[in-house]
Amino acid sequence: MEWALLAAIAALAALYIAMPRRDDADALEAQGADLDDLRAQRDELVAAIRDLDEDVAAGRLSAEDRRRGRVDIGARLREVMERIRVGEQA
Repeated sequence: MEWALLAAIAALAALYIAMPRRDDADALEAQGADLDDLRAQRDELVAAIRDLDEDVAAGRLSAEDRRRGRVDIGARLREVMERIRVGEQA
């Protein structure tokens, strides 16, 4: 079970590193990041949440680790969704 926890933590860390931070997101916006990129990020984040749920259901991840992962991913997902809304209104 330790390996599953380590794998889940590694996956979350990879997501965190791969996703742009707020300052990076502003820079991407300035560089003309388009809605397709944002929608792709949204889909990846939704899939990551789904993976967390599946890992808990399979017993590979504790409910507490799932909660922490959903909080981290959820914050990023809200940011991406807001940027999509702003981009669609423009």
